[in-house]
Amino acid sequence: MIARCILAALLCSLCACDWMPGRPVRADRPVPGDQVHDFNQLWTNYCSGCHGADGRFGPARPMNDPLYLSLASDAYLRRVITEGVEGTLMPPMVQSEGGILTDEQLDDIIKGMRSAWGQQDAVATSGPSLQGSPGSAKAGELVFAQRCAACHGSDGRGGEHAGSVVDDAFLAMTSDQALRSAIICGRLDLGMPNFRGRVGTRQVLTSGPLTSQQVSDLVAWLTSHRVQYPGSPYPDTKTIGEGN
Repeated sequence: MIARCILAALLCSLCACDWMPGRPVRADRPVPGDQVHDFNQLWTNYCSGCHGADGRFGPARPMNDPLYLSLASDAYLRRVITEGVEGTLMPPMVQSEGGILTDEQLDDIIKGMRSAWGQQDAVATSGPSLQGSPGSAKAGELVFAQRCAACHGSDGRGGEHAGSVVDDAFLAMTSDQALRSAIICGRLDLGMPNFRGRVGTRQVLTSGPLTSQQVSDLVAWLTSHRVQYPGSPYPDTKTIGEGN
């Protein structure tokens, strides 16, 4: 009899806990990572560290850019996010490639970017392809002198308005694709003009739009400055120890 009373008391206490104030409800429980579908949460968790909290002012390409989003197809974005970019810090992000995102979350991110940042404007209609053919470094040198030197300096090592674009450490950490995207779309967050010479809807250069071939030539000229061992000079291992 005593045991039954104790058991009944325990059952009553358990039932009482179900309605008492302070008990976590289902809505308060953490959502498993692979079940998150809110774009803002997905962006904050997996993208903002490189591309910026609002899609801008990060170390990687700003995605909060109507021009870029108008030129980048869903298939292109899906491939980059799925496979990552070899030779850069952009890893494969989808589970099928060893990443963390599900296929549904990948779609959520692409749709979210377009919904939040893909509004069309006067310039976000057409432009050179983000995937171009190989260019000529010699031709690119001439294009750079005409279109880029005013900001980046005659030798590309920095000028009054912008920094070096031939720094070996910078080029080592920047893919050919990132260079092409920057030349075409500029950096809206940093005030770098796009291929039309515009920053957003504001015209800052009047030399006419760059062609796809000119963009390819500029990329070829920039990448011709890459070195095998970027960074500070290394000691000459052949002479270390001589004279000791």
